[in-house]
Amino acid sequence: MDSDHKVRVAKRAERLFAKRMRRIHALTDRFFALLLGLEWIGGIVAAAVVSPRTWAGADSSVHIHMVAAVGLGGLLFVGPLLLVLARPGKRLTRNVIGVAQVGFSALFIHLSGGRIETHFHVFGSLAFLAFYRDWTVLMPATMVVAADHMVRAIFWPESVFGVLVASPWRAVEHAAWVVFEDVFLIWSCVQGFREARTLARQQADLEIHQESVEALAEKRTEQLQQRSTELENSLREIETMSVTLANTRKLEAIGQLAAGIAHEINTPMQYIRDNTEYISESLDAMFALVDHYDKYESQEGPPVEWAVRRAATLKMRDECSFDTLHVELPDAIADTLEGIQRVVGIVCAMKEFSHPGTKEKCEVDLNQSIRSAVTISQNRWKNHATVTYELSDDLPLVRVLPAEMNQVLLNLIVNAGDAIAEKCAETMQSHGQILIRTTSDADWVHVEVEDTGNGIPESIRNRIYDPFFTTKDVGKGTGQGLAICQDIVINKHDGRLDLRTTPGEGTTFIVQLPRVPSDAERAAAGVGSELTAAVPSPACSTA
Repeated sequence: MDSDHKVRVAKRAERLFAKRMRRIHALTDRFFALLLGLEWIGGIVAAAVVSPRTWAGADSSVHIHMVAAVGLGGLLFVGPLLLVLARPGKRLTRNVIGVAQVGFSALFIHLSGGRIETHFHVFGSLAFLAFYRDWTVLMPATMVVAADHMVRAIFWPESVFGVLVASPWRAVEHAAWVVFEDVFLIWSCVQGFREARTLARQQADLEIHQESVEALAEKRTEQLQQRSTELENSLREIETMSVTLANTRKLEAIGQLAAGIAHEINTPMQYIRDNTEYISESLDAMFALVDHYDKYESQEGPPVEWAVRRAATLKMRDECSFDTLHVELPDAIADTLEGIQRVVGIVCAMKEFSHPGTKEKCEVDLNQSIRSAVTISQNRWKNHATVTYELSDDLPLVRVLPAEMNQVLLNLIVNAGDAIAEKCAETMQSHGQILIRTTSDADWVHVEVEDTGNGIPESIRNRIYDPFFTTKDVGKGTGQGLAICQDIVINKHDGRLDLRTTPGEGTTFIVQLPRVPSDAERAAAGVGSELTAAVPSPACSTA
């Protein structure tokens, strides 16, 4: 992976370096095209000012300086310009430009008559050529300068040095100074070349790293999107499972009470059956007595004396125990009706608690829900506790999820009964007390479930709402009751769940639910009643 990265960086660096150098060469070409044009114009102006015409007596002609400025200068400008337009950034173009640039230096030296000041134009031209960052451009330009000085020093010294006779060593001296400058310019070009290559390598490395990071980021983004989709699906599954689990837990709670509920139903059903059998047998005796009366009232057979009929009737009445039936039958019927009422109440309470409920909140009578919860849980507390009600007669309706709130009430009552049972087992106490109280104020409806158990130790009070935390023996509690209550009251109903406890004396759990405005309050506020009320079914209305 590392060698592959190095190869990619090297290839990218070469492309970037070549692109950068082409751009530098093309920009420098355009710069020199402009500079050469300005120099051409400057040469013409200089020639026109210094010696525009030459005179021989009365005759005059254009001076050679003007011809050189226009003709030679034009050649030095037009040739490079055509190459700049046709082949910008090419090696041939910059070499021709280099020769043309030092050619203008030679032209200016000639036009000035070899003044020393114009010789510095050579050094400036070479410095400008270093803009290419290509030291090879300096070589042909330097050779042109040296050859120009050497040839003109021999054949036309006044045009280069301003004297009629010049020593050849003077041309060597000038060439030496040019070479001296070249040394530094070549070093500068090499350094610039290296820096450009280094920058290209760094940029290539940075770009490849950026591409790698972007590719990694894109991959991570896809993974995150995939995980997000999976998480959303998981959340939907959890939500579905949560609803299912809530119903399962509710049915589980009912299941744990099933044996007690069966007993509560079996007891009245037992004496309903006994009383029904007794009533059936009594009716047989009564029907026999009635048949006896019918026999003597019919006209068939010989007449029977009144005394005989009366004696037979009294005998039949004694045999069927009519006087006993007259006293016991109404009691048996009353007991049967009472047993039926108890069974109907239990069945209605079970129906209310086992119903899956709705997803929408509706108005509920909490007092009725409390009585149903007490009925359902009776077998869990009746042997060691007594339930006392302090229910407000004017308790307003509350807007809740009925099935969820029934679960809360059932859990709190069962917990209260278990706490009392535990205390009774430890202290040999025979009985405890469960007090259920409902009150309301302007904003809240309060439900308090108070027991006389052992209370909750301070060391575990901050853990009682933790899922699966329980102090009961294995198999007697799952540790989810209070966690479920807290979730239902706080998260699903915007309510509060608090407690008061005193070790050794008991605990009170307080459920606070937002109060629903009454019809009169809503009418006064100008708000229509859009809430639905939970109305018990006719079959349960007598419970």
